[in-house]
Amino acid sequence: MAACFPAATLGASLDRRPVGAVSIQCFAGGNMSDNQSTERARPQKPWPIVAGVIGAVLLAGGVALALYSQFVAAPIPVPLDSYPETGDFPFRLVRGTLVLAGAVALVGVVVLRWGRRGDERAASVTAGAVLALLAVLFGGIVFAVTAHIPSTYQRLTSVFVVTTRVPSAIAALGLVTLGAVLVFGFVAKPAGSAPRRGAIVLAVLVGVVSVLGGTGVAVLLGDDSGAVDHVTAVRGPISDVPTTLGREKFRIQLPVEPDQGTRVLRTDTGFLVSTRVGITAYDGATGAERWHYRRLGVSSDTVGNLAAKTISLRGDGVVLTFWEKRGWLAFDADTGESLWADADFGNYRGFVVSGHLLASVTEDGRVTRYDPRSGHALWTTPAGPAECTTSKHSVVATMTAIYRAANCGTAVNVTELDPRSGDIRDQRGFLAPGLHLKTPVEIAVFDSGFAWVRCRFSVAETVVYLPPDQPLSSAVADSSRTNAEVRAADDAALVSSDDQGSAPAIWPGWADRWEVLTMAEGIDATDYDMRAADGYSQHADAAALLADQVVILTGDYGYTVRVQDQGHTLRTWDRMTSHTGPSTPVTFGPGATTVRLTATAGSLLVITTDGDDRDIEIIGFG
Repeated sequence: MAACFPAATLGASLDRRPVGAVSIQCFAGGNMSDNQSTERARPQKPWPIVAGVIGAVLLAGGVALALYSQFVAAPIPVPLDSYPETGDFPFRLVRGTLVLAGAVALVGVVVLRWGRRGDERAASVTAGAVLALLAVLFGGIVFAVTAHIPSTYQRLTSVFVVTTRVPSAIAALGLVTLGAVLVFGFVAKPAGSAPRRGAIVLAVLVGVVSVLGGTGVAVLLGDDSGAVDHVTAVRGPISDVPTTLGREKFRIQLPVEPDQGTRVLRTDTGFLVSTRVGITAYDGATGAERWHYRRLGVSSDTVGNLAAKTISLRGDGVVLTFWEKRGWLAFDADTGESLWADADFGNYRGFVVSGHLLASVTEDGRVTRYDPRSGHALWTTPAGPAECTTSKHSVVATMTAIYRAANCGTAVNVTELDPRSGDIRDQRGFLAPGLHLKTPVEIAVFDSGFAWVRCRFSVAETVVYLPPDQPLSSAVADSSRTNAEVRAADDAALVSSDDQGSAPAIWPGWADRWEVLTMAEGIDATDYDMRAADGYSQHADAAALLADQVVILTGDYGYTVRVQDQGHTLRTWDRMTSHTGPSTPVTFGPGATTVRLTATAGSLLVITTDGDDRDIEIIGFG
């Protein structure tokens, strides 16, 4: 009688066969006892290996997504943030992800190399790998908990502008953690039978789809476009600036909210209104909206536009806005097209130069010029002369030059810089009687490009007039006035004439007479009598120079604080004859305390401001 026995029971009969296979040896003759039955080992399933393949794909995808988060995705724009851990949060997630993935991969390689032999050493390797991977998983869970991922993510997305950096870092950590769990299944049972090729392909496909799904969710969560209302415009013809004062064409009441500023700026096509929620550009001829960029759901503790920092660069055709917890954003002034964000200009040191070109200046007079359409730095000048004193208020940019003024002890030194190269075009010193090194020197620029330097001290005052589009050699210095006030300028300047010499020292706008100064050869002055019909002087609240007329907004003499409580009139004078022209009464809405006039494409704008320095009303005259 033939008796068959598993080879596993016969030590001498063991042969090398695949793990899980049992050799059956049969012998003739003999009797089998009742407890000697045929044993067949159960075939081991391939699912642990399939799970390991899926886990390996998830690990690789998680590592790739982590590297994308760190080196490719847009960073969290946290300018001047007082909580550095906010900006460091995604890096900590990436670092934890890479450490976790590296540890899991190391354990998997060890098991793959030594844990599938089927001997006692392999069993020890498997047991150690299981413990090691359990420790890695526990460490990953502890890291995720201590990172406060849900609360930190909620704060980042509700306070700061969202980008793909944080969602992709979180997705990477999730993919690696899930991959580690699946690899654990392989590590615990590494001796399964080899799966079919179709199962391997399916496992890889499942892993790839999971990685792509996690990446898609991260990209979707990092898309900020849903929080922005951005409408652009096509380029159109630019209306001419009015040559004379016409009728009132439109009136716009601006929103006034507590602790939120509003600012109106001139552009080449009209004007721009900047508020906390964003910017809106209007056509100067009609007052109709052209384009806008606004954030939705802006509150006091989230991303908001700082209206006071909005800049209209007429020489560059660019508008700059500064957003809390975001930084600088640049737009084409005509179309509203987004140009750049987070460029070199966002890291400038010093102060933004006033005027028509994009530049910054440090306290010691170093000027840096930037490409307005990319934000990249173009050049930087050395500091000002050591023997002179300058300040952030001593540099302006016109459409054709950058001027730097300095106090050099006995003279006001003005340097003209080439805006394209930063080279010095010219440098001149203007004598200023009574000047000393502690006397402040200030320089201002008008929309027309006319610049003027003021050096004021106790006994006298020196003013240097710099006509637009003219070399520095055409500048004229005037030390004959006390407390001069330049209210408007084009190629000429409207300056207060202090005949009485008393009231203007307190309020320059109370001068009885004003002069239009031209600098063709020296100073040529044309007088304009500011007294009312009854002989009393009127306060010149604001002024503008049109091509054919001088326009001055006058208020009745009095001590009222709000301009809405005074009678106001837009008075005109013919620039050729200096004769008085037509007058137009004008009324203002509630809350107005100051007024300014701005001539732009298609209109003369009357802009009122309240006591909190917020522009609250725009009135357009043709």
